[in-house]
Amino acid sequence: MKNRFFGGICTALFALMMVVGCSKPAADLTQIDSFTKAKPVWAEGRERERNLTLSFREVIKTRWASEAYIRLTASCDYRLRINGEFVAHGPSVAAHDFYRIDCYDIAPYLKWGKNIIALEVAGYNDDNYYLLNQPSFLQAEIEVDGEVVAATGSEFEAYELKQRKQDVREFSFQRPHIEHYILTPDFDKWTTAKHWRAPEAVKLVEQPAKALLSRHVPYPDYTIHEAEKLEEGLYKFKCNSTGFLGMTIKVDEPSHLLFAFDEILSDGHVNGDRFGCYAYLTYELEPGTYNLEAFEPNTMQYVEVLATKGGCTVERMYMRDYCGSDVKRAKFECDDEAMNRLFEAARETHRQNALDIFMDCPSRERAGWLCDSYFAGRVAFDFSGHTRIERNFLNNFLLPKEFKHIDKGMLPMCYPSDHPNKNHIPNWAMWFVLELEEYQKRSGDEELIEAAKPRVYALLDYFKKFENAVGLLEKLESWVFLEWSRSNQLVQDINFPSNMLYARMLESVAVLYGDEELRTKAKTLKEIIRTKCFLGDFFCDNAVYDADGVARLSGEATESCQYYAFFTGVATPRTFPKLWETLVKDFGPDRRTKGCYPQIAFANAFIGNYLRLEMLYREGLTDKVVENIDGYFHYMAERTGTLWENVDVSASCNHGFASHVI
Repeated sequence: MKNRFFGGICTALFALMMVVGCSKPAADLTQIDSFTKAKPVWAEGRERERNLTLSFREVIKTRWASEAYIRLTASCDYRLRINGEFVAHGPSVAAHDFYRIDCYDIAPYLKWGKNIIALEVAGYNDDNYYLLNQPSFLQAEIEVDGEVVAATGSEFEAYELKQRKQDVREFSFQRPHIEHYILTPDFDKWTTAKHWRAPEAVKLVEQPAKALLSRHVPYPDYTIHEAEKLEEGLYKFKCNSTGFLGMTIKVDEPSHLLFAFDEILSDGHVNGDRFGCYAYLTYELEPGTYNLEAFEPNTMQYVEVLATKGGCTVERMYMRDYCGSDVKRAKFECDDEAMNRLFEAARETHRQNALDIFMDCPSRERAGWLCDSYFAGRVAFDFSGHTRIERNFLNNFLLPKEFKHIDKGMLPMCYPSDHPNKNHIPNWAMWFVLELEEYQKRSGDEELIEAAKPRVYALLDYFKKFENAVGLLEKLESWVFLEWSRSNQLVQDINFPSNMLYARMLESVAVLYGDEELRTKAKTLKEIIRTKCFLGDFFCDNAVYDADGVARLSGEATESCQYYAFFTGVATPRTFPKLWETLVKDFGPDRRTKGCYPQIAFANAFIGNYLRLEMLYREGLTDKVVENIDGYFHYMAERTGTLWENVDVSASCNHGFASHVI
């Protein structure tokens, strides 16, 4: 009897273990690429209206839901809240005419009875580098225990609450409209009240069907951290941060407030107009207490409250991060605290610039620039151990049939973005091919490499028309860009760093697609460059045609030109030993103070100083690499906790490529 009793228990426990062990594995919510019922909708006739924000609301009744999900995408941006609680911001960006679906497990946010699902959607319809100028829409559906209980096209009502002022300026050339709100204390009631007194709903109509993709990349990190109040009345975050600025404030009289933010202080105050941005959140408020949180992500270390009318008491200032979440795989610790600090600054810089694509900066632009991505792709793999973000980034360049406003065969300099001014950087398209070569080795993703082949060979066709009799590119069009230094003023008529990169690109194509003809062409081109532009001690940057039609060397040699030569393999320590020794010993972060070779124009952070680090690293000069990293970047890590676009604070103090120092 006893044996049978315990035997029965053991059998029951074993059966329970089998049920638990064989339970359905959790779905990968980054791979959802379709809807069951939802249709894309927007206010009738207003899908092309600039800076229109609609508030979508649906009330669903639930008991104890074991599974509940919301699937959604939009143009341009959405913010999702459930019962007033923040859930998510999105969607993940994609190429023109493609939209990525986000899917969230919302069971933890639901309670017994009525639940308010609130979605704000901003349709900007504005040319920029961050969010594409495409017709506005929302497509969303809620599934509870396997049943779609609400979907756009049948459920969900939308309202134009007119809380966000519509006729306002852009944040920057590269980003759409600023946030300017006109509010009363009950402004947020629509997200929480079960019996909300709704204004007249706008008429929603179905929009054309959308080409849908999965998100594919990890969901963001929404960690909240508080700001410290300084004696000067400013607010300061522990380090330069990116996300949604939030605050709790009390207003005793009608007030007009500006929350100015920036990465640094300028003469002890926040200059919201620094480096081409209008970095202010504006609120017109009636008396009362407000819990406010910005709709769009911004980057800041300092916040200053300015009142043009009335005033406020700030009870809380915080940041809700909007950053990459998969950056903890890599660890680093040594007995040099400066290096430890730099590593964490690099990680912080990367997580703020690796959300769904590789961005140049999370502030002024939030744009997916080529060349920047070459360096960011390496770092992303080190931090996360996968190439999911890089795949999205590269795939976006492959999805469109064509790029509007860009010459046939050329690639946009950054994407997804709009370029109605027809501007492009031919050099950055070359970096796309170099990145493909490294991506292939990191990922083994032969499918994407093969899909890229037509784009790559179309790019080669584009460059052929600029080749002169000996195969050198000359008189490249549009924005020929090397880096932010004197080098960029020497890009015509025949620019040798551009040609060095061109030869290296041809080698990459040869590696990717087994094109031996291009391998030979690259080898020949490198030899021509060595013969044509070496001055005996340094490589010359360019040759210019004179009145007789003869291309003559300008005689100018820049620091970055030398680094391009070694990075691309035009020069090696064995073939140019004297130049190599000069660069290693006499150049670097302290060259200006030492007064060495003042006739050689200095390189800037991007990309000259990074090419130098790469050059030293390849030759195993570890101590020199560490010394240079400390000299170039430690002061940045100390001041902002992030790494910068330039060697000074004239531009972004948080630039994705800079994390390459790891």
